Amino acid sequence: MLTTEVFKARAFRLALAFCLAVSVATAAAFGLIYLQVSSADVQRVGAILVDEAAKSVGDTEAGLRQALELRLTRDIRRLDYVALFDANGTKLFGDVPAMPAIPVDGRAYVVTAQALPDASGAEPAIFVARRRPDGGVMLLGRSLREAYELRGIVLRALAIAILPTILLILAIGAIFARRASQRFERVHGAIVRIMDGDLDSRLPFENDGDDVDKVARAVNQMLDEIARLLDQLKSVGDNIAHDLRTPLAVARAKIERSLDNEVGVEQLRDTMEAALVQIDKVSMAISAILRISAVENSSREKQFKEIDLAAVCNEVFDLYEPLAESKSIAMAIDAGNPVPARGDGDLLREAISNLVDNAIKFTPPGAAIRIEARTVDGCPLASVSDTGRGISSQERPRIFRRFYRGEQSTDTIGHGLGLSIAESIARLHGFELTVEDNDPGARFVMRGSGKTLPQPGARKP
Repeated sequence: MLTTEVFKARAFRLALAFCLAVSVATAAAFGLIYLQVSSADVQRVGAILVDEAAKSVGDTEAGLRQALELRLTRDIRRLDYVALFDANGTKLFGDVPAMPAIPVDGRAYVVTAQALPDASGAEPAIFVARRRPDGGVMLLGRSLREAYELRGIVLRALAIAILPTILLILAIGAIFARRASQRFERVHGAIVRIMDGDLDSRLPFENDGDDVDKVARAVNQMLDEIARLLDQLKSVGDNIAHDLRTPLAVARAKIERSLDNEVGVEQLRDTMEAALVQIDKVSMAISAILRISAVENSSREKQFKEIDLAAVCNEVFDLYEPLAESKSIAMAIDAGNPVPARGDGDLLREAISNLVDNAIKFTPPGAAIRIEARTVDGCPLASVSDTGRGISSQERPRIFRRFYRGEQSTDTIGHGLGLSIAESIARLHGFELTVEDNDPGARFVMRGSGKTLPQPGARKP
């Protein structure tokens, strides 16, 4: 990525704003430290001077003079100020040229420009003046030169540290901006490839769990669903044309043959009835297609409620048992305990009915069909198994496609849409519909997830 693009990146602008915020916070922290350090030092010196003045003010003039001389002798760095004044304000002793303009009340006061003893300049100092019993004044003070120098050091350190801090934060911001921009470039590249027709491409993600990863995963899931639907659409047109053309062609041929031969009324009636049968097949196929579309585009999730999946299975069993018995098929059910689920009872009843109807079609006389409903690991499960022809492992991935009919179903009436409808209803409810080997036969299983379970106390539909 070009440098100009990095500086235009939103991540870099955010880093710049962060840099300014950190700089202001750092300056404020240094300023607070500066004020605290300088103020604390001045207060500490003032408190010492006030305490010394209070303890020494009652000493005799000779003793006080000796103590002050000793104080000056030990003051190697020449920081202390001492002085004695008589009642008339005349200086008796000390290194202060004149009495500073401060109250004589025993409190500490800062003088910003105190003349040095050698008259070579002035410096900041703090003084305490206290009146003695004889009317004189004792003055104690200390230079604040070192405290002010510390202030200067703190200020210079702040000035020196701010620029490298800003540059460092800007560099970090540029690095993160470049990484973020490269990441979005990869995402943009994948989107462009998908728009150009490469539907197998997916958005890259880094497993960081951040917002970009969440969006990328959601988009990839959407693309998987689109690819699945497009895969179905690739063959659905031909299948529709084939399934609808055949009965229409048969109906047309019968009608034309009757018209050409000038048959009688009875033969014409038979021809019309045969044509109606073919037209009914077309109508059924179209209705099944519309039913799948209605289920896949349904907004009935808002009407989902707590149901008992076992009760739904029992209703389907009662409905199809006579049909199975008429074909000499033994039908059994294992759904004695409630199986709480959440969904549309009518749709789930239709899905299970399609599975049972499919099992009856492909199960020979003397075989058996079994319906089960139970809760597994806290999730609802319903299954329909038979001991019929079974489904080969090669066919299993294709049986839920629209209009798909296996080699063994060529002699069975149908359009290959029943399993597709059942799979659409299962997916609408958050179930996964799979087919397994029942050895012999096939076993269709609808497994729910924990998200579909209702709160305790499920009601029957």
